[in-house]
Amino acid sequence: MINKKIKVVPNGVNTDQFEPINKEKQRKWMENYFCVEFSSDLNIINVGRLSPEKGIQYLIKSLKYLSPATKLFLVGDGPEKNSLEGLVTRTGLKNRVIFMGKIAHEKLPKLLNAMDVFVLPAISMEGFSNSMLEAMACGLPVITTPIGAGAEVIKEEIGGVVETKNPKKLADGIIKCSNLDGKKIRAYVEENFSFSVVTNLVYDLYSQLCGKEVERICFCSLFAPPYQLSGAGMQVHELSKELSKLCDVSVISARIEGEKEEIMEGIRYYRVKYVKGEASSRFVYSLLGTLKGLSLDKFDVVDGRNWEGGLISVLVSKHKGSKSVMSFRGEGAVEGPWVKNRINKWILKRVDLATATDRRTAEKVEKVL
Repeated sequence: MINKKIKVVPNGVNTDQFEPINKEKQRKWMENYFCVEFSSDLNIINVGRLSPEKGIQYLIKSLKYLSPATKLFLVGDGPEKNSLEGLVTRTGLKNRVIFMGKIAHEKLPKLLNAMDVFVLPAISMEGFSNSMLEAMACGLPVITTPIGAGAEVIKEEIGGVVETKNPKKLADGIIKCSNLDGKKIRAYVEENFSFSVVTNLVYDLYSQLCGKEVERICFCSLFAPPYQLSGAGMQVHELSKELSKLCDVSVISARIEGEKEEIMEGIRYYRVKYVKGEASSRFVYSLLGTLKGLSLDKFDVVDGRNWEGGLISVLVSKHKGSKSVMSFRGEGAVEGPWVKNRINKWILKRVDLATATDRRTAEKVEKVL
């Protein structure tokens, strides 16, 4: 049995990039740029992958319980797009649901600031949603479900948490929270989830682990810029940017674009070959990332993101004398094929520290592993 306490380290948000700005100005920009029209009543936004676990169908169905003038803006793409478009057509909501498609990350603050409410109706596999934090940083109330970090993060004055797969409850939550104080929501995010706050938490935790002030940290993350400035890659990059003000930070990632080695915004990136395919990419990254890590000078801490990064952390630390960390990035890190959790358990027995993005994930790690 593994007797290891999982420390909770939340995701962060760039509160300089995502901040409240004039709503009417952003709506005019969106109307001109995207040729869309806003509701005079309520405008709802969801940002994320259009896939079954996100529960978007229930958000669409919730519109029947809201004012006929209410509009829903869906930002993102994914395998469920066609079926969702079919649902919208069958329910006569084509004038009320706008599929925006993929939007560049740097444009998201403009879109979020044009809206009234952010809704995340996840039904499974949700972790600590970056999109949720970004919306809150712009002052938007958030309606979500108990899946992932929602119940832990969303307080009464910030938004609402409703049961999964229930369009009526979603609608009730949207109505109840649509007029919450955006300034309070923004202040809550700045105090608890800005990258400056999360960075200090990480640096202090790693310094305690090492018994001294940390001088060199290496993150092992399959995805990183310029391939993915969102999700896991964005979290690593933004956290590394802040940590680079305190110590030397490197990242071992897969090379999908860019140079094999470069310094980006104060972070040294080491990129290894990328192989297509869900399983293949992760195993090849673990192998080549380990070889790259062994070729580098010793780090104080090697932080592996999920199992593929965790393998690198354990193997490199064992040979280099570094402290090893494994970071579970949401419940999905312990869901899926049994072989993944066999690897997770092997890593968890050997790392010096394990972290999770939220208490729910930490509890799941302790229960499953």
